[in-house]
Amino acid sequence: MNSIIKKAALAAALVTASSSAFAIDTNITLYANVDATLAFQKEDGSALDDSVTLTYQPGGRGLSPWRENTRIFTNDETKDIEIALGSDVELIPNVGSPSAKRVPMTVSLNNMKLTTTGQDLLATQIFDGAITGRSIVLPLVIEQTTAGDLASAQYQGMATIVMRQKP
Repeated sequence: MNSIIKKAALAAALVTASSSAFAIDTNITLYANVDATLAFQKEDGSALDDSVTLTYQPGGRGLSPWRENTRIFTNDETKDIEIALGSDVELIPNVGSPSAKRVPMTVSLNNMKLTTTGQDLLATQIFDGAITGRSIVLPLVIEQTTAGDLASAQYQGMATIVMRQKP
């Protein structure tokens, strides 16, 4: 029995000695693509909501405006930004609501009404240097263009905001 323990210890010593004689190299290739990217996010840097439910207020008041404080994030604070709507924003009633009509909506950013025609946000006005790479707080508001009662229905629409840095 003592002989078996001695042989096992010798085998373990040989395995340890032989495995420590070998070395390996591991190579990991790293890539990074950094450009003057824009991000349009909530004030705290989190993503804007993918969907929003608007609240209806009867008695001629219509839909309550939806508001969110936002910022533009960028790697280049010296470039102006062109902003536009991808298309006119309106709520469309679902099928089966024949008395419901389309509801035009207005989108504004920092009190500037957005349209499908590009408008400039001047870098000197929105980037104050207080926080590197972040604009000032820009309130985003989406609201019913003309307040008023709506027919009973479910409505759906899409607001697409397009931004690009100018050269």
